[in-house]
Amino acid sequence: MSNPFDDLKEDETDTSESEDSIDSESRTDSKRTDEQPSVAESAASSIHDSSPSETSVEGESADATSDEPLSPAETGPAFEYSEVKQKPFYARTETVNQFENEIRMTIVPKLAEAGLLDEETREIHDAVLRLANEQPERIAELVLEERRQSGSQ
Repeated sequence: MSNPFDDLKEDETDTSESEDSIDSESRTDSKRTDEQPSVAESAASSIHDSSPSETSVEGESADATSDEPLSPAETGPAFEYSEVKQKPFYARTETVNQFENEIRMTIVPKLAEAGLLDEETREIHDAVLRLANEQPERIAELVLEERRQSGSQ
């Protein structure tokens, strides 16, 4: 009998490969020439180059906008990738396909209507699990319903 968790070994390999690519990208960034300042260096130099009157005007406008709530599109993801714990889901292909279609056809357009155009898959998956946590009885009903249907066939 084969190990049902063999696919997790592949995920571990993929994770180490992706970490290697991240490390190589960070080394590439550290090899940047002095002619190409980093984004942080550019931002810092532009702040120092502005005159005191420009800085005070910018500060006043920042104070005025800080009272207004930011739209979901301006806030970025609800949580960082570092807060994510990847777990495998074992579902039938038809269920996964239907879920992905619902994401494309219903969820993403609804988020776009609200002004959120940069949704992250992790946010959608987290919302699905939170919904399941809110309605555990319904999850049990669905499992029992599926068992009854498969038993009657």
